[in-house]
Amino acid sequence: MPRHFARAAPRRRAGRLVPRAALLAALAALAAAILPATPPALAQPAATSFPAPTWSDTLGQIAISSPTVATVEGVQAVVFGSESGYVYVIDALTGANLPGWPEPVELAPGTPSAIESSPTVAYLDGPTKPPTIVVGAGSTYVKNQQGGLVAFNENGTTRFVFHTHDIYNEWTNAPRPDGYDEAVFSTPAIGDVTGNGQQDIVFGSWDHELYALTPSGSLVPGFPFQTEDTIWSSPALMHVRGAPRTEDIFIGGDATGRLGCYGGFVYDFTYRHRRPTIVWQHCEPQTIWSSPAIGVINGTGRPAVVVGTGFGWPPPYKSGSDKIFAFYADNGAGVPGWPVPTAGPVFGSPAIGTLAGGTTPAVVDTSWCVACTKSASIGTSNVSAWTGSGQLIWTQTLNGPNDFASPVIANLTGTGGNDVVVGSAGGLYPIDGATGAFLFGTSTRVPVNTCSSQNSVAIADVAGSGPGSGWHMFEACGGPHQVTPIGHLYDYPLPAPPSTPPPWPMWRDGTDHSGVAVSTLPASFRGSGG
Repeated sequence: MPRHFARAAPRRRAGRLVPRAALLAALAALAAAILPATPPALAQPAATSFPAPTWSDTLGQIAISSPTVATVEGVQAVVFGSESGYVYVIDALTGANLPGWPEPVELAPGTPSAIESSPTVAYLDGPTKPPTIVVGAGSTYVKNQQGGLVAFNENGTTRFVFHTHDIYNEWTNAPRPDGYDEAVFSTPAIGDVTGNGQQDIVFGSWDHELYALTPSGSLVPGFPFQTEDTIWSSPALMHVRGAPRTEDIFIGGDATGRLGCYGGFVYDFTYRHRRPTIVWQHCEPQTIWSSPAIGVINGTGRPAVVVGTGFGWPPPYKSGSDKIFAFYADNGAGVPGWPVPTAGPVFGSPAIGTLAGGTTPAVVDTSWCVACTKSASIGTSNVSAWTGSGQLIWTQTLNGPNDFASPVIANLTGTGGNDVVVGSAGGLYPIDGATGAFLFGTSTRVPVNTCSSQNSVAIADVAGSGPGSGWHMFEACGGPHQVTPIGHLYDYPLPAPPSTPPPWPMWRDGTDHSGVAVSTLPASFRGSGG
């Protein structure tokens, strides 16, 4: 199998020296203060409670990595990563490991690297060939491990390994190489960024580079692109210009003085003259750790790029804090009514889809209530929904800091349109899409379960027979390891089959993690590489 090493890194500054590990450790400590030390309990608040799990697995710690449901070896499978450094591929019907799985993500022989990126299931060789599972490696929660990206064949053998650069110490922020390639926190997205019909693998890294790889794991000509600071954000890919199949790359990134920007950028890259070119970019006076989502959110029919701002540490990035922005994808112009204020930093990816009671797509996202007042307090979270014009539909308070979790949108009751499912450090919550009220007897202090969830659930219709078949929701939770040494995978049957197809059923909407709300797009976009 080919093993690709990135070229030697040019001399450059290490970027903004932010003590990210200290920040995340503080968040973990805060979560630990909220959560019980014992394994999570399954709440049974009332006769109308959410159904009990069909099956569950006990695993290593799972923090940011979200589960993906896809067909692997002819079986519907749940694919996810853990901080123990393993990728799991589990039969969605039974909860059993598929043959050849789990597999370690090894960028150094014999040493698995912790996973915070979500595995992407990609048809790199065409839709009729077996899929490939691609995952980034590295973590701020787990020190002294190699970062990079690994691609697996569906039987668990390694397709290729790709190494990023070693330019600084990502755990102490010392501005010099430390012997460890920088992490890939960004979830890979799959699409044709050159317009030649090839399925490319796109991701960012803490080595300041934006990468695009071919199906063999080699660099697409012109990549990587040097952004001069770390990239936490995951890319969204969509065709908006150029040849019919060419997909632009929309992504966030940190900024420490590039073009006079201190905070973060939102980028639109297109591929021209055999290299990525910035079409538009916006400097915001705050980091962009959120991952952009793309969808049509108003009557113009124009796709919009929606993304939240993070938390520079320590400040001084003040004026851009606690906001979600929306820009038209074709020219970067701000969508009227946006940005909208949030209760605090936004780390998760927005979900886009029509909610119960509405007729046009809404935007749903989470924020950490670092500055909440009235009934909320520090240590709680908000999940909120807005119309495409930026009007607040509803907001709901969750237990525990929630700046990492991302919502999904699906119908839970079988009637009345789409609802929201979202996790937090305090557990898992079903939310009424029309009102923001808790469903099935849950409340701020009584979630479906108390398993720390810093990612997204995945919802799918599982083929077969028996209790594991039909519409199910899969939750991977229980990390980071500073909170609990035990992770869990839960398989919950939905209370009722959805009355409409879920518009945003998992992290980044689909198995290719392109971040596009396909349900909102007109047919002209759906058939042109979007």
